[in-house]
Amino acid sequence: MKSSRILFIAVIAFLLTACASVSPVGEGAPLAYDAAVTSGALDNGLSWHVLRNPEPANRIYLRLAVRAGSAMEDDDQKGVAHLIEHMAFNGTEHFAKNELVDYFETIGMVFGPEVNAYTSFDETVYMLEIPADDPAILERSLLVLRDWACSVAFAPEELEKERGVVVEEWRLGRGANGRVQDRQIPLLFRDSRYADRRPIGDPEIVKTIPRERVLDFYRSWYRPELMSILAVGDFERGAVEDTIKKILGTVPPSAERKGRAAYPVPRQKEPSILISRDPEITYTTLQILEQFPAERLVTTGDYRKRLADSIAVSVFNRRLSEKTLAADPIILGAETGSAGIARPTKFNYLVMVPATGRFMPAFQLLLEELERIETHGITDAELSREKAELLDQIRQAWLDRDKAHSAGRAAGLLSSVLTDDAFLSIDERYRLYNELVPGITSADIARIVRGWFNDRGKLLFVTASDAADDIPDEAALLDVWQNWRPESPVQPYLEDDLSRPLYPAEGYAESAPGAVMPAGNLSAAGVRQWNLPNGARVVWFPTDFKANEILFSAFSLGGTSLSSEVDYPSAAVAADYIENSGLNGFNPISLKKKLSGKTASVSSWIEESREGLSGYSSVSDLETLFQLINLSFTGADATDDGWDSLVAQYRTIADTRSSNPEERFSDLKVSLLWGNSIRRANLSAAFVDAMRKDRAEAVYRERFASAGDFTFVFTGSLDEQRLRDLTERYLSVLPSNGVREEARPVRPPFPAGVVKGKLELGIEPKSEVFLAFGGPTAIKDKDYELFDMLVMLIDLRLREVIREDMGGSYGVQVNGNLSNYPDPFYTLAIEFGCEPGREERLAAAVMEQLQWLSGEPTPESYLVKLRETFRRGKESGLKNNGYWHSMIVAELMRARPLDSITDTEGVLSHVNGETMMNLARRFINPENRVEAYLLPARSPEGAAMTAPAINE
Repeated sequence: MKSSRILFIAVIAFLLTACASVSPVGEGAPLAYDAAVTSGALDNGLSWHVLRNPEPANRIYLRLAVRAGSAMEDDDQKGVAHLIEHMAFNGTEHFAKNELVDYFETIGMVFGPEVNAYTSFDETVYMLEIPADDPAILERSLLVLRDWACSVAFAPEELEKERGVVVEEWRLGRGANGRVQDRQIPLLFRDSRYADRRPIGDPEIVKTIPRERVLDFYRSWYRPELMSILAVGDFERGAVEDTIKKILGTVPPSAERKGRAAYPVPRQKEPSILISRDPEITYTTLQILEQFPAERLVTTGDYRKRLADSIAVSVFNRRLSEKTLAADPIILGAETGSAGIARPTKFNYLVMVPATGRFMPAFQLLLEELERIETHGITDAELSREKAELLDQIRQAWLDRDKAHSAGRAAGLLSSVLTDDAFLSIDERYRLYNELVPGITSADIARIVRGWFNDRGKLLFVTASDAADDIPDEAALLDVWQNWRPESPVQPYLEDDLSRPLYPAEGYAESAPGAVMPAGNLSAAGVRQWNLPNGARVVWFPTDFKANEILFSAFSLGGTSLSSEVDYPSAAVAADYIENSGLNGFNPISLKKKLSGKTASVSSWIEESREGLSGYSSVSDLETLFQLINLSFTGADATDDGWDSLVAQYRTIADTRSSNPEERFSDLKVSLLWGNSIRRANLSAAFVDAMRKDRAEAVYRERFASAGDFTFVFTGSLDEQRLRDLTERYLSVLPSNGVREEARPVRPPFPAGVVKGKLELGIEPKSEVFLAFGGPTAIKDKDYELFDMLVMLIDLRLREVIREDMGGSYGVQVNGNLSNYPDPFYTLAIEFGCEPGREERLAAAVMEQLQWLSGEPTPESYLVKLRETFRRGKESGLKNNGYWHSMIVAELMRARPLDSITDTEGVLSHVNGETMMNLARRFINPENRVEAYLLPARSPEGAAMTAPAINE
């Protein structure tokens, strides 16, 4: 069962801090811009910024930033900025229809992750990732950016097709969240241009706007003086600068240069409440917001404010998290922060998810915690921990300063270019942290928290289901929001005693440490194995990809398959229960506090056929990682509070998810695929009712009772002697019963024949189509890699036909899984959204393309893309700890030789037209499939669901 825990995600992304000034005298000095960045302006007015950054090797990240977004649209152009972004991929002066995306795919770059763009209120940004080993690729890629800047073709036939794709993207975002945003955004940006200029636009305008009005926007705002080119990556700086000047210098200058208009957002002056009810909302949220002008990051004082605010936000969020872990919690999730979705302004927010039926007590508790921190500030211990955390974070980043990823550096440079904020080197950030953080005081933090919300904010948003009956009317809500006071003065925050050690000096050993027994190398690349006296094995791979990164995993066989059907609901949540309880008497919040200033983390998991741990650490905190590993076996807690909190969250989701059409559609798909198997069931009230605390604890302890059949995997900055010492001290002493368990085959069989189902539910004019294939299979050499290529091939073909040719969907999702344990099995699923009425025609088109792939050898044009994408992926992956670690674990689980990880050419030798055709025949059987449709409800009364038709 997939996790259904409530995790609050702010609806607007973190931008800048909003706080009262905490800058002491002398902090008005300007921040030092990273001297490694070279910048300039071409004669046509276009600016350029170049930064050499060698990680990852052989990659260049290019950006074209246009300071024009949806806020610049006229009333009859709403959606045009976004439509133009789409049209840029459909033909330009030098690249005919489909040629542009085809080109990047032939050099191994994937549309989406490495070739993409976005449109916001204030800018449109085009993004490319390209190989750095061929100057011709750089020139051609910059030519693409040049064409986007000044010569998009806007071919009439392509425009007509792309209108449909954009409308389908709009349709994809509809639903309860879309309807709520329709109400909230006009209030967020009241009396400003942003109030009715959402980047997705008006679908009716997108469908009908004349081509000439699209061109009007392009000519008006795609002006070189409003554009910047960024290049970050592994290159020789002078050569890149010269190529930018040569190619981008051909962009014609504007007849008359002009800057972009500024659109202010007036401050909210009076408190306003918006209660948004919707029949498809799954649970209630409350959000308090306070608006502030956006602040620049220019001086040392600005930087100090940001650091201080991060301390204040972190402390308060830890306190709020504690409330979610209380016995019988009335707040299931809560978070504070600062965010922005438009350049001129930002919002401080405080949001919560109350327990069902307990809205007012939860709201009052939230206000009480806000008053507590506003009245008493934070404790010295809290301040000390957060300072240590910040200094540890910057130290870890600085130690890996030569391995900073170009994607992150490009994102930072782009933000700097768009906002005119300073772009700092890691050395300068390190210096500023160490200079400024120690001087931040509790008085500074007190001033910040008192400035978060003026009179508890100016906006209060509530979202709730139509069925929620615990929410007062606006007048009563306003009265509580503005006038509530506690019955007695709130007391200062008190925290638990954290002085005792995480791992006692005497440890948790049941036996004396035992010496590791080397078992040789597992691959030519240097992956090694040790065997331990308790039966466990340690597989480790020392790398120099990063100076300060260690990744960890552990696994053994068994999982929830060893639990009975009755116990399965308890087994499915067992790891979550322990995570919610803590280790060695430290609950999750106190454990995080105890680990402040350290970079180490471990979490447990239990899946159907395996259980295990995953985590990471810095070099200096490797021992802490080992302690957490040991405690996950020997010191895991199972508390009443942890269980009550977990059940409350699951209960809230289970009781309300049926109001969401996508959730109900998920239930239909599960039913068609797996029948009534409890092991595949989605969350429901019956599932929660079947969960038992004692059985969940027992399952966890059973699965982690013996370390003797576990494999422990470490990858990264490893010193052999230190790893050996810690392994002997913390892993060799773990208990072992000498039994090596195996998982049981419990997967239901894939249904025979053609199984169809249909659900009619939902307010919005949107449909979804789902097709799935699956069953047992014999897995042969290279099948894992070739199966992934088949998934990629299907994705390529369906994007061309369903999205580009038919304008039928914004995107088709193709997912596949090939598993060898405990019995070889595969699933292949295809899903997409579309306009109601087109479901069956588009599904038939998908089946036609799948049969085409099965009916003849795959054309070379596709094979080139598959080979080069695989080759380029391996090229990057084999220089990355995360890739190596995940592949080592995967290959160990598959019982394949680890040399397969580096066998690029061996895989590619199998990639030919016949192989791909045979793979399609093997894994796509039109006579054995599941087909499901989600359609909007035919009447306001609700849903209709057809019974599945078997063996049509």
